[in-house]
Amino acid sequence: MFSSSNTSDPLAARLDFSLREITGRWVSRDGMPAVRIYRNTARKDGGIRLEFTYNNPQAVYDCTIYSVFGLRYIDLYGIGLAYDAERDVLQLSAYGEYVRAE
Repeated sequence: MFSSSNTSDPLAARLDFSLREITGRWVSRDGMPAVRIYRNTARKDGGIRLEFTYNNPQAVYDCTIYSVFGLRYIDLYGIGLAYDAERDVLQLSAYGEYVRAE
């Protein structure tokens, strides 16, 4: 994973974002699982969660998005998150690029 202070890193601008910016439904153009990012209202402090929905709507994996020292990741083999606000594209390190669902 790249550091957001590294100026030679092409993803540096994408690593510094608010988790609230990426809430919503995301789809992959490459046929990867659909993603929904939402705020957990069941907990007092909230928290942002990520939900994968595989081809079968019954197969869902739900996990917390962690933000530690400026790195965002989910606890599924350390999959990293990056976000490009200009193109409105979410990138998951193991699944590729996602665009917002309409």
